Formats: sequence, C-alpha cells, structure tokens
Amino acid sequence: MASTENRPTPSPEGAPKRCPECQGRGWLDIRCASPDHAHLCSYCNGKGFDALGNSCYACHGSGRIEVRQVDKTPCTLCHGAGVYPVPASLTMKEFAYRPGSKG
Repeated sequence: MASTENRPTPSPEGAPKRCPECQGRGWLDIRCASPDHAHLCSYCNGKGFDALGNSCYACHGSGRIEVRQVDKTPCTLCHGAGVYPVPASLTMKEFAYRPGSKG
C-alpha cells in the first residue's frame, strides 16, 4: 500500500537547517490577548501600585492584567518538521510537532 502522507515539498534552498521560525520545535505559540480578556491584577489587587507607591511591576500601573491563552499550532514555515527546507526523506513520524503524542 502506498503512503499518502501530506508533506510540504522540499525547497531548493540547500541542506536542511533548524527552522528559523519555530527554532526546531515544529510548533508556534499562538497567544490570544485582547482587552476584553483583561482582569484585575492579582499582584496589586487592581490598585496599580505597590505598598511603597511604586508602579506595579505586573500591570505597569494599569490595575488590569491580560489573560493569555496559549495554543500550539504547526509552524507555518516548516509545517511541523522542525527543519527547513523539509527533506523529501523526512517521514511524518520524524516531524518535531506531533500533537497527541507524548515525549
């Protein structure tokens, strides 16, 4: 049976090197932070300053702190391989980004 792996085609840019976009991890952190995700700063209790009157280091004086949601998504440059250009001999099992696998 022939393998039906869906891999990006290799680029003629020379020998594969660690992907500059994901630093070889194969995935990127997509951080979602929007003003409607801001919550009361837990370090200064929303005051914006500490006991000495200095600006809070966590919220920088705003009294609000962003809640960040982190999602791992395959790298847009190497498509999860961790190296770029992706060599034709690299199988999907060798890709750096393997969601659902441990290790």
